[in-house]
Amino acid sequence: MAAMPQAAPVSAQAARAHAQRNCLSTILAVASLVAPELSPESVRRIERLRAAAARLSEAVREDVKGGGEDSGGVRDIEIDRLFADVFDALRDRADAAQVSLLVRSRGGRLLAVERELREGLLNLIANALEATPKGRTVVVDTAVDSAGGHVWTIQDSGDGMSKEILDGLGEAFRTFRPGGWGIGVPLANAAIQKLDGTLQFESAPGHGTKVTIVIPPPYGRDPGGPSGPVITPFDRTGV
Repeated sequence: MAAMPQAAPVSAQAARAHAQRNCLSTILAVASLVAPELSPESVRRIERLRAAAARLSEAVREDVKGGGEDSGGVRDIEIDRLFADVFDALRDRADAAQVSLLVRSRGGRLLAVERELREGLLNLIANALEATPKGRTVVVDTAVDSAGGHVWTIQDSGDGMSKEILDGLGEAFRTFRPGGWGIGVPLANAAIQKLDGTLQFESAPGHGTKVTIVIPPPYGRDPGGPSGPVITPFDRTGV
């Protein structure tokens, strides 16, 4: 019988992260068990659930290791695929909220840390979904200018924001939304600023909110010119 060596200290953060990962493992296991019992559409929803849980598990692991700063490095990203991934991650939240999510991607490419940019877009579009009442629409558009830069917009059809709320956007841990953390916009802004880009908000009470992201060359690239409009096949309201 071998005695265990003296235990190495484990931080409270690491202990919490390990507990979170155990919960995620249970979610993944249950998803695997119930998938064969479901309809094809429900199976697709379960697969998106499993993909989200797996991303969260990896993020927790990197946080414990202290390796989350790199986030995979800069790579050449296809804009159509980037927004298709973001759409897939959010379509169930839109469906649950009974809000239409329409994504029109017009191609192009970009040099960026994909995970950071994807999570930033997820945060901004999720905010738009949460701000939009049932039965209304969030529209996401992407465009490529003649120099290869990108202009992306996110337009919700919510109630809009007051000047006080607008002035506080981007300040970490400041939120006016129940249950909000106040870090989604700062994280998105940081990812966009790494690309020498800008993030702007236009809003007024009763007129919804428009988010505009501008990413100039050399990060924005368009080697073959913009492709034709791609409209994500999802437009569902009032379910």
